Amino acid sequence: MKITSFLLCLISFSFFACDSVEQSIPFDEDGRENFQAFHTKFYADSLFQMQRIEFPLLGNNPDGSTTPFLWEIENWRFKKAVDIESDKIKMIPFYDMGIVVRERIIVQDAFMIQNMFSLIDNKWYLTEYSGMKDLAFFSAKNKKQQALPEAALDTLSVDTIE
Repeated sequence: MKITSFLLCLISFSFFACDSVEQSIPFDEDGRENFQAFHTKFYADSLFQMQRIEFPLLGNNPDGSTTPFLWEIENWRFKKAVDIESDKIKMIPFYDMGIVVRERIIVQDAFMIQNMFSLIDNKWYLTEYSGMKDLAFFSAKNKKQQALPEAALDTLSVDTIE
């Protein structure tokens, strides 16, 4: 009986602890989570990271193929913050598009990781993860471009006034 009571107390404490973790991120004047505080916590706390990923997570296939890939909880590994003091790592400033923030990390001037974070119900979530890809992968030249339809020529002739 004592063990059951102890386990119930432990479980209820963990629920309260998870709730207080959520509340520890400050909100801005618009009622949205502060992105910098979220970002720091996302890479420091594995449980928080798992709670703040929208699974299935859109990403690039880890086998290198170009087929779309969806990360599931089962195949996700905790991602730690990169060492920005390293001369092999370059952080590109966040690109804030309002409700979406793009994070790009360049590794050894040859590879890049791109993450997209989206605001959902005023909380930030990881919604896209590229994994480490060759920089050429992100090049505009590498992207398949659809051919635009030929412009239809205007067959109306312009009358001239003489």
